[in-house]
Amino acid sequence: MLFKNIFKIIWLGFFVFALLLIGCKDDSPTEPQGPVDPVFTLSSINIELQGGGQGIQFFARSNKDISLIRANIKNPIGNETVFNAGGNVFLTDEVIGLQDPNIGYLRVSGEWTFRFVGNHEPTKESFDVTQTLNVSAKAMPQ
Repeated sequence: MLFKNIFKIIWLGFFVFALLLIGCKDDSPTEPQGPVDPVFTLSSINIELQGGGQGIQFFARSNKDISLIRANIKNPIGNETVFNAGGNVFLTDEVIGLQDPNIGYLRVSGEWTFRFVGNHEPTKESFDVTQTLNVSAKAMPQ
């Protein structure tokens, strides 16, 4: 009889322990994850400006379909220009010119900073991505 009571107490202890484990499970919903921010591949070409100075044009390609609102471009000496992309849609790997046609920036060597603001397509969730590109001081070929 004593053995049966001990067995019942042990079995009841395991049962209560199992209920506690099940009851402690975290059932709270996880926050929905938004889309991963796009990554931009940056490139540049050297150009000659109309006044005869050395200039540069910048281009970007996104690894996702996006609509680009603007690109804030800061040169190494701290001057910032805002390129208005107008919310145009660019498909994955499509080349995006970061200046108006026939326009260039004064070429300054060092690290340029690009802040891209736009939306994912087709979800329209926003992104704000900053990337850099190093520009060399090499002279343009004559």
